[in-house]
Amino acid sequence: MSFSHPKSILLIDDNPNDRLLARRELDREFEDLNIIEAIDQQELNQKLNAANFDMVITDYQLGWSNGLTVLRTVKAQHPQCPVIMFTNTGTEEIAVEAMKAGLDDYVIKSPKHFIRLPQAVRSVWQKVQTQRRAAQLEGRLQALLNQLEVGIFRAMPTGQLLDVNAALLNMLQVDSLESAQSRLGQRLAMPNQPPADRLKPKEMLLERQDDRPMWLRLIMSVSAADRGEPIVDGIVEDITGRKQAEQALSELNQTLEEQVQARTAQLESANRELELFAYSVSHDLRSPVRQIDGFINLLSEQLAEPPDSAAQHYLTIISDLITRAGNMIDALLNFSRTGRVEMSPTQVDMLELVETVKAQIKVNEPDRTIQWQIEPLPAVWCDRTLMQTVWQNLLENAVKFTRFEPVAKITVGSQAQGQSTVFFVKDNGVGFDAHQAEKIFGIFQQAHSSRDFEGTGIGLANAQRIIARHRGRIWADGQRQQGAAFYFSLPNDNNLREPS
Repeated sequence: MSFSHPKSILLIDDNPNDRLLARRELDREFEDLNIIEAIDQQELNQKLNAANFDMVITDYQLGWSNGLTVLRTVKAQHPQCPVIMFTNTGTEEIAVEAMKAGLDDYVIKSPKHFIRLPQAVRSVWQKVQTQRRAAQLEGRLQALLNQLEVGIFRAMPTGQLLDVNAALLNMLQVDSLESAQSRLGQRLAMPNQPPADRLKPKEMLLERQDDRPMWLRLIMSVSAADRGEPIVDGIVEDITGRKQAEQALSELNQTLEEQVQARTAQLESANRELELFAYSVSHDLRSPVRQIDGFINLLSEQLAEPPDSAAQHYLTIISDLITRAGNMIDALLNFSRTGRVEMSPTQVDMLELVETVKAQIKVNEPDRTIQWQIEPLPAVWCDRTLMQTVWQNLLENAVKFTRFEPVAKITVGSQAQGQSTVFFVKDNGVGFDAHQAEKIFGIFQQAHSSRDFEGTGIGLANAQRIIARHRGRIWADGQRQQGAAFYFSLPNDNNLREPS
């Protein structure tokens, strides 16, 4: 930090020789210094009213007054103006009294002390400039703190407040330090707390003037201060809005949790009822379907030999419908059992499982030309029986929907994805419209006519239920006449718990 010397000094002395000596020393030390002289009361009054000086140097013994009176007059009109007393008639008592009245320095007027006058001017000026800059910084800081919405305080460890900013007063809805003290009470006291606990933020609940609750958050630190006594500096934040939001969020979460639990219970009940209904309906339908099939056989025997072509056609259609109904009932029963069977998770070699299903398909489709591309597959934790059902549905679908291709191409693979493994089956078959990707996993939902491709419409729904029970998901992608791809993900961990 650099300091310039004063630009103008008011020199008060009625001795022309002393004034000359003082001028000589000051001009020797400071360039471009303007020295204004006052040799009587009238000139002093004029110069004080003009106020075009930065510092005052005054003698003590004046013919028309004394240095103490001059000092008090200067300080009364210009409190921040530094004053140096330059005299050879003062005493120690006068010097002490002058210092109490605001004197900045005291220099003895003698040949050997004249050299001290410029030093005193420089020293006092630097001190004053430092004080002024500190005051400016303190003023700016105080103005900044007053603009903040954060309360600032200084207190004794006993809880006695020493200073607060305007924001804290506004926060507490008070207008004085004393009122703030009564509002905070002894909540700031920390005489017996361990040092580590003193630095922990703490929250306190107060009541506003309108009896509404107010939450404050305090962050305090302890430091040494004047006279060696510890001082507590703290920041206070009004967290009422945050507390209210937390409470509202907690109540909302509680409400949502209750709603989720209620809806989960309703869903579980509906699923159980649906499973029971599906089981009951499919089980009860088996008997009448078998009876219809039996009566068709009896009817065939009663008809004339051989039955005419129209009757034979109708009998064939009825028989096919009975067979289809039986298959759908069996599929519905299997779907019902899939949701009720207890899982037995083990580490399953997925490649071995795929090869098993592939071998079964080759036996059932001996005349098909299928180009299989099966990549290495990892082992995962799952229920082997249920997972075999998934692979069987996906691979049989790929074989079914590639039947019109001279060479069916089916690819099976996997890829890591975060904490899961994604398996896929791709084919070059008839594909499906993209907008049907979600629909095909519904019960009795098919992307193609049953006249072209046989099926019950339950296989993919069954696969979706199995994958969901393994905490995974299944999805599809495809385009008409450009093949289809089916994907399903399984978690990598062995903590297989069914989603609630």
